[in-house]
Amino acid sequence: MSRLRLCFASFMFVSAVAATGCPSSTTAVPVTPKPVPVVVKLDRAAVRAKLAERRQEMFQRFLAYREGRIYPINELPGGGFRHVWVDNYGNLCAAATLISGDWGRDASAAIAQDNVETKIADVMSGPIEDWILMSGLAKHELVAIQVPGWQGNDPIVDPVPVEPSARDQEITRLYQIYVDVERQLTSLWDESLDEATDALMKHPALARQLLRDEVAGPGRFATPPVG
Repeated sequence: MSRLRLCFASFMFVSAVAATGCPSSTTAVPVTPKPVPVVVKLDRAAVRAKLAERRQEMFQRFLAYREGRIYPINELPGGGFRHVWVDNYGNLCAAATLISGDWGRDASAAIAQDNVETKIADVMSGPIEDWILMSGLAKHELVAIQVPGWQGNDPIVDPVPVEPSARDQEITRLYQIYVDVERQLTSLWDESLDEATDALMKHPALARQLLRDEVAGPGRFATPPVG
């Protein structure tokens, strides 16, 4: 091959390489692999132990509420059996009282701004549901604790001082129901704790939060800071 043709062939090869953008060297460029996040598996026993602590705390709050005998008055129009989250006198229902131990009274009472007849049985999401999952109680137990108030035809006043008033009769009725609820809580203690643990394990983020000794906050129900 003449020198002219050889130079022309070399020129065409270099041009082709430049056009394709391919490196003339075959040396491989090392690629650093991206780190894979390590997900630590939840320890069910540890979650159950934390819920056991919460359950005992909720149980003591419930007993204190029952023995205090200060229950909300059902003065809603129409009477009958109605849930009253907080009445006009500021008295909280049993469920609201348990929540107030974590959120504070004002934040718990703020739930009534959405619906004064808020029922635990109807809650499916949001801050209240998160709190339920981290309470240590099974949801059906909280439903049993939240007893609806009764309003008959008689006003809640003392018609005759020597006789029990309608209000006193209602307190006695609720107190007796709460005694039965205590029996339910204690008789199925371990089974309900397992049920609560199973429910929380389906929400790993909340379970890990509880393991850090943190409880679900009030979210939108939080009262704004003063000042």
